Amino acid sequence: MTMRELTYQVTFNTPAFLGNAEQQAQWRTPPFKAMLRQWWRVVKAPDVGYDHRQLLQLENTLFGSAAEDSEGGRSGRSKVQLRLSSWDAGTLTELPRMATQHHDEVKRNGQVVPVGTAVYLGFGPVTTTSMRIAIAPESPAVTFKLRCPEAEADTLRKAMQLAAWFGSVGSRARNGWGSLHIEGEGLLGFEGLCDSKIAEQASPRSLKSALTDRLAGDWPHALGLCADERPAVWRVFADKKITEDKKLVFVGFKDWKSVLEKLAALKIGFRTQFKLNSGAPHSRVEDRHVLAYPVTNHGLAGLNNARLASQMRFKVAKNKDGQFFGLITHLPCAMPLAFFDRSSVRPPEVGHQIEVWQQVHDFLNSQPTSLITRIRKG
Repeated sequence: MTMRELTYQVTFNTPAFLGNAEQQAQWRTPPFKAMLRQWWRVVKAPDVGYDHRQLLQLENTLFGSAAEDSEGGRSGRSKVQLRLSSWDAGTLTELPRMATQHHDEVKRNGQVVPVGTAVYLGFGPVTTTSMRIAIAPESPAVTFKLRCPEAEADTLRKAMQLAAWFGSVGSRARNGWGSLHIEGEGLLGFEGLCDSKIAEQASPRSLKSALTDRLAGDWPHALGLCADERPAVWRVFADKKITEDKKLVFVGFKDWKSVLEKLAALKIGFRTQFKLNSGAPHSRVEDRHVLAYPVTNHGLAGLNNARLASQMRFKVAKNKDGQFFGLITHLPCAMPLAFFDRSSVRPPEVGHQIEVWQQVHDFLNSQPTSLITRIRKG
């Protein structure tokens, strides 16, 4: 079997909470393999008509499987080999001071109190008094080598392109922590991100079809589209200006923390637009539960320990000039039926879930264009 080696240079744009066996920050290949598999599914799913059983078989054949199962086929070793040039431990023990956010629902003694950006986006690894050791964004670049069968190289290149645009790893990665900056193998940088280039790597799906697909409805299998049939990807920036030759230029932030501050404010906004009825335990799914679960002080009956990850992915990107930008991306899917197995609560109709996500899109699209816009068409 002919093998191909792909080589990339990897750094972090934000602190990364990668845990080893001692839950200390360290460069490790497993999080990168998990991220690669995630974006590989987005690239490969259209080839099998979004049939999750076929996709699982192909995934296990390529990336390996530890045990036989009814859907994934026989166990076997991975045909994809990953190597990092360094397994250094992280040394970041303190975050820079970040702005606080107004949140009507965070109260102390009945009074609204501000919430810290780092705590809001990183609760768990970050608390009000401490933080877990992280890999600093200023850490030296690490060489990432990917060895795979020649026949799979094109698909994996596409997956790495999506990872370069949208990828993050580690704890609270969906909130922007562990945002990756990847170069090499002809990858397009932040400047190359646009509708047409996304379509070359993956097939974006309408919000409706992404939620109602016959088999792939309850797992993230494609980038979503807004009502105008354009990708549900937004960029957050510091300013914009018109150059002397009449070109519109978006200006980024000077540091990553400023981006996280803007992303935190936007997340608070699109979440709290959905008001909650009464208190826990809820006997029916509220609109905010559709976005992610749990919701503080508003658990569903019988689902106190359940988890449902957010479909909205935050990323801090960096352009060739060293300016920082925010990316918000929606990978839509229906609430998994298995999520409700231990509860008498039933999932809302898919049509209603679509309405909820359309309201999230509408919220982002209604924000000042001096702060956030969709990515360009081409």
